[in-house]
Amino acid sequence: AQYKEYRRRRAAEQCGEAAVATYTDRPAPAPAKVKPSSWAALLRSSSSSAASSGTVKMVGSQPAAANGIRTVDMRKFTTLEDVLENWRIVFSAPAVQPRGLVNSGNMCFMNVVLQALLYCAPFYSMLRSIKENVVFSFSTSTPLLEALIQFVHEFKQDATPLAQLGTGLDEPFVPENVYEALRKKNVFQTLRGQQEDAQEFMSYLVDGIHEEMALVLQAHRAKAGAAGAEPTGNSSGGDDGWMEVGPNNRAVHMRDAHEVRARTPITQIFGGTLQSLLTVPGPAGRAAPARANREPFQWLALDVSSDDVETVEDALDALAAPESIEGYMNVQGEAVAATKQIALERVPPVLVLHLKRFVFCADEGVQKVHKFIAYPEELTLAPAWLARTREAARHRDARYRLSGVIYHHGSHASGGHYTCDVRRPSGEWVQFDDIDIGSLESVDAVLDEKPDRTAYILFYTTC
Repeated sequence: AQYKEYRRRRAAEQCGEAAVATYTDRPAPAPAKVKPSSWAALLRSSSSSAASSGTVKMVGSQPAAANGIRTVDMRKFTTLEDVLENWRIVFSAPAVQPRGLVNSGNMCFMNVVLQALLYCAPFYSMLRSIKENVVFSFSTSTPLLEALIQFVHEFKQDATPLAQLGTGLDEPFVPENVYEALRKKNVFQTLRGQQEDAQEFMSYLVDGIHEEMALVLQAHRAKAGAAGAEPTGNSSGGDDGWMEVGPNNRAVHMRDAHEVRARTPITQIFGGTLQSLLTVPGPAGRAAPARANREPFQWLALDVSSDDVETVEDALDALAAPESIEGYMNVQGEAVAATKQIALERVPPVLVLHLKRFVFCADEGVQKVHKFIAYPEELTLAPAWLARTREAARHRDARYRLSGVIYHHGSHASGGHYTCDVRRPSGEWVQFDDIDIGSLESVDAVLDEKPDRTAYILFYTTC
């Protein structure tokens, strides 16, 4: 109903109802948008347009408590480097008016990721901090970041419930700035018109923004004369690692399995750490020091293919369950029964769970796991999922609230369709299907099993 007039005009254009006028009688086409020279210019144009129309309702929101501490960072920044060095995570964000995205050819996977990130309060607040505080000319060094800033600029700040907006919604649009920025990346050369996986796209997009930020920081520190870090960070602890006290007061040899990622706003929002603990019996059955590797993550991939996994909690139990490694050779060359266990050591403010719906079968190739996986509105981290370290102890009983769900429709990884449900700051749940937008009656509509789609990516924000 909210897009009836929009669709009528589109149908009229397609059916040629306006063709009765001569070419010279037709109204002049709207001038193409001129790319702003800076983020400050982008903000000025928004303010002047809002003042002239008088239709934008500016709504602020106060932060809620998160694990006892939540603050809004009200400091003003002067440069992009200043933001990246000193930005602190913010859990509240102004409500934006829902707006559809046009699917210009198998682009639903991209549309749902952009909508989900828009309604991820810390991510949206980060982009607003840059847009509102930084006077910085657009350049070629941060195309993805700049494209996302322009993308969020297209949305009005308005807390009005969707049902009350009626026909007052802005028309859907094509996120051309994002397309253009993605085409500059080699991995996205064949993006348009080709169905892609939403999780892979989100990984490319978020990792790409992180790398842009890390490069800016690296150049800034090098210019300042500091020892510059690589975009992915420097390894810590040395190649030999270090010792810590682990379970049952046993010594644990710690090592970073990969280089530690540079600290950026992206890692502050999505970044966590997994611990992989390997326990190997020593000579004559004596206990030997366990070995633990730490590895960063920005979302958790959960195996849901087992018949024992019916809920997200089941999948996390399976992730953290000890795994026996038969025939493991110890340093003495003896075959022993080693044990490997993965646990959460540091959890991020925004916990993204990727339900691995697509599995490879030797006889049938890639198949989709169609079964319903239940997920809660509030997720509390169980002690069994956490590593037994001082860092992990800080996250004991941490609670998360569901803030977004991306669904996959269809039976195949290479096809189908994507939609998403997102939570507005007021608690209202909104469903996006490209240009179609609907208000959901309650969170139950998000949590219940659906006959035509399955949850694929879950967004949980700490509460």
